[in-house]
Amino acid sequence: MSISEMKEQLAKLDQVKDDLSYLVGEVNDKTREIKYLDTPSNIYMAIETMAEKNGVDITYEVDAVREKVNQLESAIYELVTPFEDKAREAENAHDELECDIYDKVHCA
Repeated sequence: MSISEMKEQLAKLDQVKDDLSYLVGEVNDKTREIKYLDTPSNIYMAIETMAEKNGVDITYEVDAVREKVNQLESAIYELVTPFEDKAREAENAHDELECDIYDKVHCA
């Protein structure tokens, strides 16, 4: 591959890197929406109130629900991982090609 072809490929990889970086940000923004989802807490808080009024201990069950909600949040946050991996691959390919160009220009 000629240096001009390598530089052209580098420019394409640079665009891919930027696009993937933006995409990772979008995915992160979307996954953060789970933090503001209050439906589960509204449900168990209402039921806790009913339990307290009727002398029913649901501490164990509510703790289990909270743990599951936390696990769900974590799982949703992990959805970004494949996007981050893809962005890292593009970054590595870009860096490697950049080094190849440098070597070809300065070490040949």
